[in-house]
Amino acid sequence: MKPPIKQENNRKYTQNQKNIGFLGFQFFKFLLGIISSLSAITSSAVATETIAIRYNIGTAFISVKDLENFAKTGNISPVLSIYGKVLKVEDAEKLRQLLLTPMTASPWSIEQFNNTAMGMTMLTRFGNFIQTDNGDNGVTALKTAINQASQLPGGLTLLGVLEKFPGQTLQIDVNFAVEAIRDLSQVIYEDKSVMNWINQQAKTQIDNPAINNRPTQLKEPGTIQWKKETFTYEHPQRNISSPVDVYIPQVSTPTPVIVISHGLGSDRTTFKYLAEHLASHGYFVAVPEHLETSANGLANFLAGNAPPPGPEVFINRPLDITSVLNLLEQKAKNSEFPSPLLLNNVGVLGQSYGGYTALAVGGAGFNSSKINQECAESVNRQLTLNISILLQCQASSVANKGQDLKDERVKAIIAINPITSVVFGQEGMSQIKIPVLMIGGSDDYIAPAVPEQIYPFSWLTSPNKYLILLDRGTHFSFLEPGEKSVLPVPPQLIGPEPELAFPYLKAISLVFFNRYIRNQTEYLPYLNAGYIQRGETSPFSLTIVNSLTQENIESAINQHR
Repeated sequence: MKPPIKQENNRKYTQNQKNIGFLGFQFFKFLLGIISSLSAITSSAVATETIAIRYNIGTAFISVKDLENFAKTGNISPVLSIYGKVLKVEDAEKLRQLLLTPMTASPWSIEQFNNTAMGMTMLTRFGNFIQTDNGDNGVTALKTAINQASQLPGGLTLLGVLEKFPGQTLQIDVNFAVEAIRDLSQVIYEDKSVMNWINQQAKTQIDNPAINNRPTQLKEPGTIQWKKETFTYEHPQRNISSPVDVYIPQVSTPTPVIVISHGLGSDRTTFKYLAEHLASHGYFVAVPEHLETSANGLANFLAGNAPPPGPEVFINRPLDITSVLNLLEQKAKNSEFPSPLLLNNVGVLGQSYGGYTALAVGGAGFNSSKINQECAESVNRQLTLNISILLQCQASSVANKGQDLKDERVKAIIAINPITSVVFGQEGMSQIKIPVLMIGGSDDYIAPAVPEQIYPFSWLTSPNKYLILLDRGTHFSFLEPGEKSVLPVPPQLIGPEPELAFPYLKAISLVFFNRYIRNQTEYLPYLNAGYIQRGETSPFSLTIVNSLTQENIESAINQHR
């Protein structure tokens, strides 16, 4: 078992947490910096020669040369001193850092991303209020400025984008931006209302069953010895082999199998702690590398050595699971393991993009009509808290092919922070017939709980379904740091120390798979928030429900309006 991280290393651990998951989110933050940096100076704006910020009461102007001089020397011109009189010293220094900090990606990869559907959608949304001289949407100008700024010797910086923005003036429509922020605030308010309602309902559902004898200490390592090996598997749509780590219990009796699917920008070590835990309790655990979307895959893209992950990934990832199971079947036939493998009754667990993968092999189908409708409209939308929609819309070109990705060997799935709302929709989620456990975080801004887990949970028709909400949980709360850094994650997005959430996932996954893979019915009462949290001093808390309807959700929203 992995030894616990010492208290004195916790700060370093948080700072080094890796794998943002979405390159697009880094662009999102970068472009949002254009607005925040200019607003920090004066609640106004900047441009090639001049930045003009429009208000109801008029327009404020700032010279780009003044801003450049401030960024590079710290000297504040008379004009900036007027607009920036509300700035504190520490705020001014943060603004300078924001203007000069380069984005870690090659010029080629930046241009490639800008040409993708996700990149164009993002730029178009920001172009609604970052406009050209004529007041037109600034999407084309932004694209040009970002591509040219990425060629500068110091790399892509916010100051470089402002300097390279075409035309005489970059215009910021503050009124439009305020409306967008107001819309986001309403979304946040409604989401909190839904989660509060679910928390109340959980008290009357499965949160208080009678628990007598404990079958085991679910968070503690089991007594079974295991060893780790690394194999390679062949994917039908790749011309290179892919690695898979396997954790092999040293037993002679038939062994159940669990497959773990990592998220975008993660790797095979992300859930190492969980694979070791399940193996110590007698599960054969396989953790494949999803090449295009792994830490290595994104690093190669950012370095300019590979194209960005394309829509085919929505097909390739579920086929990775099927290919791994095919490999294990062949090796089991050749008696390469110490025990027979129960490969007709497999459990799959995945996080984020891996959550999508688990749901797809579990029977969820593409909802092409939903994808086509939502993604056609998304270009003209304002800012959204649900960044995952940008990723899901990439599936539009493959969803129409109607490929069935379900693997009949998969009999139970756990989907953590999955992306679902557009790529599957109600029609796709309702096709799942096996036991499902979905986990969402209250503070997840990559795949927000209400649109990506709570509503989709209400669409499930499986009689055995569970929804777990992790209060204060983020998109990164269950992730162990990978061995390779791709994109740094701000501490605010990571949330409380992730290691403190690991015991919860160990217990949850063991109870769920014991019940629905091993068919040990005596474990079901332990899928209980009160029991799983027992004895823990943690900033996190759990809510577990096993029934929820769309009417419940709408009622919760209406009650708090």
